[in-house]
Amino acid sequence: MLFKKVQAFVDKAKKADDLLTLTDLTQAITEELGFDCFALLHSPRQNSVPAETVQLTTYPGAWVEMVRDRAYWVDDPVFAACEIAVAGFPWTHIPDMVVLSERQRDVMRLARDEGLLDGFTVPMPKGGTTVGLCSFATRREHGNDHRSAAAAQSVGWFAFEAARRISAHEPILLPPAAALTPRQLDCIVLYARGKSDATMGRLLGISPKTCNEYIEIAKRRYGVATRQQLLARVLWNGQLSFADILS
Repeated sequence: MLFKKVQAFVDKAKKADDLLTLTDLTQAITEELGFDCFALLHSPRQNSVPAETVQLTTYPGAWVEMVRDRAYWVDDPVFAACEIAVAGFPWTHIPDMVVLSERQRDVMRLARDEGLLDGFTVPMPKGGTTVGLCSFATRREHGNDHRSAAAAQSVGWFAFEAARRISAHEPILLPPAAALTPRQLDCIVLYARGKSDATMGRLLGISPKTCNEYIEIAKRRYGVATRQQLLARVLWNGQLSFADILS
């Protein structure tokens, strides 16, 4: 059911022609994912004010103003974690990912004081750097499982690409659909369903090592670093649909 809702979001986001519509669509799927609000942002340049960049958010207004007025965006701990992350991550992992300064710890504490208790962030890597992020936040502790994380990863990626298209900051230049074999697509489908390489192997009658090799080859053909990014590209190019994942 969750991935059917994500598929519906993707279909509508591709057709959205203004940021208000996209904001409403993203807020609706954010709540379906079990979060309360979201932030879709281009990564700010160090020591420069983020001006004409993608900035969509339904975060509490008081927090948004505080971040702007106190320039917390300069050394936001979430952006710091995005610089080294290759896939989406829960906020509880941030202290294990980067060494936080006292100011960054203050930002995290103040965010909690403003009601952003927990969250999940999807970095937007390009050319070896992080160009932006999509964060989903909640006013309560949020337990993450594979399916919700995979869904959030897909929503974040598609929402960011839709925002860039609408804002016309840069064209979306995705590589054409890579040539993938039926077996490679089978492995990607099983990964999306939360299966380990060992379980994939048992279901497909091949070794776990072969399953991993199939996925690694597919990643190289798309030029992506993670399985989550591979799944997003395959879904975007129509080689798989959420219906395939749910079958």
